[in-house]
Amino acid sequence: QRRPKKMEEKARENAKKAFNMAFHGSKIGVPDKLCWHERTKKRKKIIVPVRVVPKEEVIGLALRAWNEETHHPVQYIQYPHPVIKSGVGEYATASKRSLSPYYSKDSRIDQWCSIKFEQYSKQLKRSHKGLEAVDLKTEQSFLRCVLEKSMEEGEQEKKLSQVDEAVPEKISTSVKDGKVVGIDSEEDDNEEDARGSKRSCRRSIDKQEQRTERLRPGDRIEYYAKQFVAGDPGGLREATILSIDPKGDPILTVDAAFTCLEPDHQVKLLQRCRRGKLVDNDGGKYRPINQYTLHKEGDPDALRKLVMGNAAKGKKIIQKAKENAIAEMEKDGTSAFKDMIR
Repeated sequence: QRRPKKMEEKARENAKKAFNMAFHGSKIGVPDKLCWHERTKKRKKIIVPVRVVPKEEVIGLALRAWNEETHHPVQYIQYPHPVIKSGVGEYATASKRSLSPYYSKDSRIDQWCSIKFEQYSKQLKRSHKGLEAVDLKTEQSFLRCVLEKSMEEGEQEKKLSQVDEAVPEKISTSVKDGKVVGIDSEEDDNEEDARGSKRSCRRSIDKQEQRTERLRPGDRIEYYAKQFVAGDPGGLREATILSIDPKGDPILTVDAAFTCLEPDHQVKLLQRCRRGKLVDNDGGKYRPINQYTLHKEGDPDALRKLVMGNAAKGKKIIQKAKENAIAEMEKDGTSAFKDMIR
């Protein structure tokens, strides 16, 4: 009994770590977006767990064109086992007919279909030699983590929709336990764009209001480095915005030196800077930089100052290393050669 319990605990621990790396700061989507995808690979029918993703999440990815009436963009959900070399977390397109709900009619909606998971487990063992019982338990725990997060987001979405119906458009700032709770002010709610039309920043953002979320200097953003594929945890980056120039190249100057984000590079607003303090931006979504509301603001000389500051830090580090090396030489009696490293 102890051994299965230890295996279960190890599987759960590994699954949580991998889940936090794969979906850190990202939204999975409501449970209706979790599915089993049946497809053919090398003339064999296989089944894989996927999440249906919004179109904005795959902008810029090399996916084949699809008909929105018959297909969905999806992301494969899978624990990154060491023996699996590719395909983990990749995006693809799937026909709607090939997708079925994650649960079965005879099971509860808070768990994946046990029959299809059994089929999926046997498929993994056949395709990847070296997978052990603990690996399959880890896979099951990973899918459970995804479902739990999805159900949590579903509940939050229900609450937010109820709040949107009950709360007026103007939201005032309040302080609770020393932290800022409300972050939208009357000034923020009514932004004027270049055409003179007014927009209201609401919690619910539909397709016609994609540009209502505003970026400002001091805001904290998240994005994937250009040399990585979206969804690869190794490419996840965070940065603070130093200045904004909607007509500049780049549009955003961030505190990551030599980082140049294109106008269509997708970023997510993690935290808003309000009165000098960072406030979490719950429900932020990835979208191209040029689909945010942008105004020219911040220090236009921020990039030069950032580069000069980094250069000065580098010189200090080098000088300190030289001083330490000379001190070691004097201890060892080899100080005659110290002029070589000055």
